[in-house]
Parts: sequence; structure tokens; C-alpha cells
Amino acid sequence: MNRVIPEQVRNFLLTKYAQPIKELGLDTGTVPDDFDFLLQGVIDSFGILEMISAIEDEFHLQLDMATLDAEQITILGPLSRYVAENAKTDPSAGV
Repeated sequence: MNRVIPEQVRNFLLTKYAQPIKELGLDTGTVPDDFDFLLQGVIDSFGILEMISAIEDEFHLQLDMATLDAEQITILGPLSRYVAENAKTDPSAGV
């Protein structure tokens, strides 16, 4: 099983949401760890589910979001670290 590291998750999210981040006048290379996708308007409440689903699909894993602080689920650094630390292989993904 390949180990997921926070930097992989961070890069995936910054690439996936590069356009709206750039529209905020930010460079994806300098987005801080405390960047909040929801508060900055990059995603809306439905976008949270889409973001989590995209992470699970990209890295072929399942996340138990119940253990992540709800206030941190849309913040780049904490979310990236959470995914890396709590990734569980999805048996249906064939990995």
C-alpha cells in the first residue's frame, strides 16, 4: 500500500482548485496552511462533500470524517495532515 503524505494531498487540492484560488489573487505556490476553502469562497457547503469525495477517489481511500474537527475540514493544512494520518485503504478500489 502506498503511503499518503500531507504534501500529496496539499498539491492535489491546490491543483484541483487552482482556478478559483488564482481568481482570489493568490499564487497556488504560496497558499498558507491556514487557507480555508469554504471561508474564502472556493467551495460552498456542497463543495465540501465533493472535495472529500475527490480526495478519496484520487488516493483510493476511505476517510472517517467523524473524527476530524468540523471547523478544520475545509482548511488546507489540517485537512491534508488528517488525510495522510487517517487514510484507510478502500477495499473496493482494488489497491
